[in-house]
Amino acid sequence: MTILTNDELVLLTGGLRQGAAQLRWIERQMGIKAPRKVDGHPMITWEQVNGRPEERRKTSPKWKIAL
Repeated sequence: MTILTNDELVLLTGGLRQGAAQLRWIERQMGIKAPRKVDGHPMITWEQVNGRPEERRKTSPKWKIAL
């Protein structure tokens, strides 16, 4: 799994450079709720970008507690 670089994120989002703007674009256009990297940019993989919409998984915490 290769994580997109900041330059690749700019290309993917049509020139958006701010991490918050990229996160909004990815969520609205692709339906992916991506976590943030330390620098504030979204952290998504090429597999998420190239996957079919029904195969995309939104990242979310796992709230199940192991008993």
